[in-house]
Amino acid sequence: MPSSRELHHEDESLGLCTAESLEEGFTMTPGVEKRRWSWKLLGALVAAPAVLLLGRHLGASSKAEVKADPLMATADWALSRDLTTDDNQKEDLIREAFSDPSFMWGCATSAYQVEGAWNEDGRTPSIWDKFTHAGRAFKGSNGDQACDYYHRWQEDLDRVAQYGFNTYRFSISWTRVFPMDDQKNMYPNEKGIQFYKNILHYLSKKGIRPLVTMFHWDLPEKLDWLDEEVVDYFVEYADFLLTTFQEVDWWSTFNEPWTFCTMGYALGLHAPGKQSKYLQYQCGHNVLRAHARVVDLFRRRHFRMGMKIGLVLNYDFPFPKDPENPHDVDAVQADAVKGVGWFADPVYKGDYPELLKESLGEHLPKFTEEEKNLLLQASNPIYNYYGLNTYSGRYVEAVKNHSTWTKQSFWKDGEPIGFPFIHAWLYKVPQEILLHLRWVNERYGPPSILITENGCSDPGNTEYEYTVNDWHRVGFFRDYLAKVAEARMEGIPVIGYTAWALIDNFEWADGYQRRFGITYNDFGNQKRTPKKSAEWFQGLLKRIQV
Repeated sequence: MPSSRELHHEDESLGLCTAESLEEGFTMTPGVEKRRWSWKLLGALVAAPAVLLLGRHLGASSKAEVKADPLMATADWALSRDLTTDDNQKEDLIREAFSDPSFMWGCATSAYQVEGAWNEDGRTPSIWDKFTHAGRAFKGSNGDQACDYYHRWQEDLDRVAQYGFNTYRFSISWTRVFPMDDQKNMYPNEKGIQFYKNILHYLSKKGIRPLVTMFHWDLPEKLDWLDEEVVDYFVEYADFLLTTFQEVDWWSTFNEPWTFCTMGYALGLHAPGKQSKYLQYQCGHNVLRAHARVVDLFRRRHFRMGMKIGLVLNYDFPFPKDPENPHDVDAVQADAVKGVGWFADPVYKGDYPELLKESLGEHLPKFTEEEKNLLLQASNPIYNYYGLNTYSGRYVEAVKNHSTWTKQSFWKDGEPIGFPFIHAWLYKVPQEILLHLRWVNERYGPPSILITENGCSDPGNTEYEYTVNDWHRVGFFRDYLAKVAEARMEGIPVIGYTAWALIDNFEWADGYQRRFGITYNDFGNQKRTPKKSAEWFQGLLKRIQV
């Protein structure tokens, strides 16, 4: 995802801080991501269990239409159309590193962000329908129509093939294929099932591999990730998917649990909109329990040779604010352990990281021994892969030489860490993806790593001519891919790269104000236009002979 997963908090933040932090003027920010929200709140949520909610949230809905940023308009290095010698060298490196014909080149969408048809053909409401219909997204927008993909999917899949991709990542809408009645009994919806059957058949005809996500945030409105019963419901739903869609070999259970648990149950900025100090950890605990049980079910009842199943985790790897300060260097490790390890450690090591246990104490739920064993089985190299979403980079520094209390920023000595696409969180820092891949490979040693999302929005300007001629996005993809190429050459088992996104779409609480697609969508008439970034991928993949 990223979907626009952001909430725009550039000027004012939601401060979950201790009295000491307010007095000293620092932020405690450990395991983080690329979402748009207050880093003060997020840091305190993880690093300081005894925090108080002292700030308030100034959301994107209070902003006027996004305007062009003078910095963006004059940044020749970001918007240049002409290939430099350095650009050519990067593309040569990319072609050399990705010459393997089995490499998975993909683009992505998710159900709620593109499909629309929210109440058609038997689909029932999800928590995102409820959340947006209550006016909680930017300017009261919602996914009722979105990209109208439900009726236009074939032309969009034609573009996937036209651009040269051999993989397409998408999610299935739980409430479209397996809706729930008033007694909370789930039942197959034939029209919804046929919709995805048609997509899978069309992808097969085009020679495109489907990479299917079971859950990309659109939970049935009668369920809640805080309730233990949701685990049983998800296992039943996953079993239904694995039985019904046997055409699919590559599955992921969850997309970005860090995001939907933190944004939905701590900050209240995503569905279901709950604010708390610790509920995100109960959400995450149930997600991990569900993941372990589904993978066990997959192993026992559905596995065929060649099938894969994984968990998609998001994180933006940090840099030490002062690389000469050992405490800042240690803060990077602490941040990564809390941010990634919250979900990856249980899967690859069988339990939460000690650092998280020490920080949260009784507020972190505990796994049973049986659950720990099931979690470890989920990382079996026969069928496991690590799904990695990443976008930006940032600085962290230790507070008072305490490496587990960190302050996060995007600027240093008056300069941004990279070109700012979204000032609140998204900066172009290609080295981040290389460091991220190295860290995951070293800590977990997964059999393979699949980059399931990477991309950028239009920097401060969504006018048609500007966003279609998206040379800034071309530069972003080229530079990040060059770093992925370095990782491949180092022996890190990266097996695929997925661009977010195939098309401009509904970006969650940011509504339609951010455009991440390589295809422009006019939301007024649903006319699609390939952007320069789509043409760039088409040319690159043709030269690589995908």
